[in-house]
Formats: sequence, structure tokens, C-alpha cells
Amino acid sequence: MKHNFTRGGILSAILVRRVLEIGCLPSDTDQERVRKQVFVVIGLGAGVAGAAWAVMYAALGRPLAGLIPLVVSIAVGAAFVRFVVTKRLGILALLVLGLMVILPLLLQLSLGGFVYASAVVVWAFAAPLGSLLLRPARETPIWLAAFFGDLAIAAVLDSAAKQSASPLAPLAINVLFSLNIAGIGTLTFIALLFFRSQREAAEMRSEKLLLNVLPASIAVRLKRGEEPIADHHDEISVLFADLAEFTVRSAQESPAETVAVLNEVFSAFDELVHLYGLEKIRTIGDSYMVAAGAPAARPDHAYAICAMALDMQREVKRLNAERDWNLSFRIGINCGPAVAGIVGREKFHYDLWGDTVNIASRMESHGLPDQIQVTEGVYERLNGEFTFERRGVIEVKGKGPTLTYLLIGRGRDGVPV
Repeated sequence: MKHNFTRGGILSAILVRRVLEIGCLPSDTDQERVRKQVFVVIGLGAGVAGAAWAVMYAALGRPLAGLIPLVVSIAVGAAFVRFVVTKRLGILALLVLGLMVILPLLLQLSLGGFVYASAVVVWAFAAPLGSLLLRPARETPIWLAAFFGDLAIAAVLDSAAKQSASPLAPLAINVLFSLNIAGIGTLTFIALLFFRSQREAAEMRSEKLLLNVLPASIAVRLKRGEEPIADHHDEISVLFADLAEFTVRSAQESPAETVAVLNEVFSAFDELVHLYGLEKIRTIGDSYMVAAGAPAARPDHAYAICAMALDMQREVKRLNAERDWNLSFRIGINCGPAVAGIVGREKFHYDLWGDTVNIASRMESHGLPDQIQVTEGVYERLNGEFTFERRGVIEVKGKGPTLTYLLIGRGRDGVPV
């Protein structure tokens, strides 16, 4: 039973989504898509309400009055069909809004004013509501003024309208009054609820994109307007990974093939970043940079980043075996203090600076294919928890002779997994 209920709910959600997107195009912007979906909600609501009110007035012996909401239903239906066919709003929204201003006023006057017509003129409020959701913001005051104009005209002509019409039964007047208020209220609520849900969905998409660029804690500070964002970290670990012979490989492959390979490898690396709770800083071409201990400090930063480095090697071996590739990565790691913060005002990104970062980059660029080269500081922190092999002193650009080690595996036995 629960399974059937869940399946029915999913099918219903899919059906509603298809109806809402009946006039949408793949090329539509998020804003245009929301406007079209709102038009569907308002158009279907107005069309159904017009038909229902036409039937009610005909049943109450007011067939001429019933023609007015029937015209609304027919006109909105025709506009809706054209919208579905052309996938364009254009002046259709203006046509529907205009009908919503004029016809409720005519209906009220034909039934005898505010009391006899059960204040049906309140349906004209759908015009400024629709304008707010469908048209540029500068037009909304015009449609709101048109609604108030309806009320003013109805008030001025109320006495004359009352004298020229015979009233419905008191019960019918009261019922229709309740339905008119409930109808426009429900339409307003549904339209605003839908608009709010779409806005929240758009905000969630924006938030997701922002978190793909920035750490969550940094994104919060940025949204609060904090500027500049710059933090000093006493102890972090930085990893650089680079695809060996990338230039030669990319020259032999199509751009699509090169991008596809990098995407699959870096996606596997991204999963490891998430697994170990690290921070991906950036990718540039075939270079991949990760930090541990920034923006949030953690005492096991060196352990976590070395464990990830070994898993990166494992993932590359797995992909090579599964895809028949021959990828080879150089990986370099260093620990120490650094400065982290936001660079730029528009296309900003979170970055790290300092000697620790520069040396980590040199560990990679001066490293060996399929090896993880680390500094003496990393070795001293983790010797005993990981197995290292002394590479010796190498000449590092910008630093001179530097003692380095190769990370072999976890534990003293050097098991790489």
C-alpha cells in the first residue's frame, strides 16, 4: 500500500511538472521559465473559474451575466492554446490581464452592484497579481491602478446598477460572495506559493553553485558582506597533483577526449576530497590542488591529505585498468603556515598563498611520475604512521637544495591501500 502511494505521488508530481512546463523551451532562462509556469497556473485557474461561474449564473437564471465569465474562459483558453503552440508569451499575458480588469467590472454592473453581484469585481485583483508575476516590475503599478479604477467606477455606478437589476436570492448572494472572496484568495495564494517555491528552487541552485566554488563557511561570510576575507592558518597541508606528459597526450587526442579523461579522473578525486573532508582549491588544466586544515583547522591535516594521496594513486590505477589508459600523475605535498582568502570581486575564488603552498607545488613539479613526493616536514609528522622512502636532496627552484621523501603507503609496511 505504501509502495503504491509513493508511486502515485511520484507520477502525480511528474504530471504536474509536465503541465507546468508545457510552454517552456530548453533555451528559456530561469526567469522566463518561471513566468511561463506562472502563466499556466493563472491561465488554467482563470479558465476553470470562468467556466464555473458561467454555469453558476446560468443555473441561477442569469444567462446574460453568465456570458461574461464564459467569455473570460473562452478567451483565456484561446490564449493558452496559442501559448502552448508557439511557446511564447508575447502579448498573451497583456490580453489575459486586460480581460481580468474589464470583465469583472462589467459582470458586477450587470448584476446590480456590490451587494447584488456579491462583490465579483474583486476578481479584477488578478490583473495586478498577474502583472507582478508575468510582466516587468514597472508595469505593476499601472495594473494596480486599473484595479482601483474598477473599484472606483463600481462605487460611482453602484446606485444606478442596483436600480436596473433584480437581485438574486439572499442565500445565492451570500454563497457567491463567499465563493468570490475564496476564489480570488485561493488564486492569489496558489500563484504566490508557486512563485515562492520556484524562487527557493532558484536560490538552492545558486547556493549549490556557490558551494561548488567556495567552502561553505567562506560562502556564509561572503553573503554577510564581509570584506576582505583573509585568514592566517598556522598549520595546513597542501597537495598538488599533475598529469605527467599532459601536453604530449593532449596533442594526440581530440579536445573532447582530453576533457572527458580529465573529467572522469578529477571526479574520482572530488569524491575523495568529500570522503576525507578536505577542501578542493582549484583545477587548472591538468593540475589539481587540495588543502587540509583550511578554512577550518584540523589536527590531522597531514594524515588526511597523505591518505587521500594514496587513494588518488589507487583511483588512477583503477581507471587505467578499466579504461585501458596509461595515465601517470605526479603528486607533491607540504605542510606549514599559509594565508587563505577570497580573490576578486566578480569571478572570485578561494585561494591559498605562502611559502608552504609554493613548496608543495615544487614537490609536484620536481617529482616523479606515479610517485608522491613530500617535504621533510611531512615525513617528520607522519613517520611511523606511513612508510616513506628517502629520495635525497634535490635542487628545488626558488629554495635550493631540499631533502625530500617519497610516500609509499600506510603503516610501517608501506601498504598502499
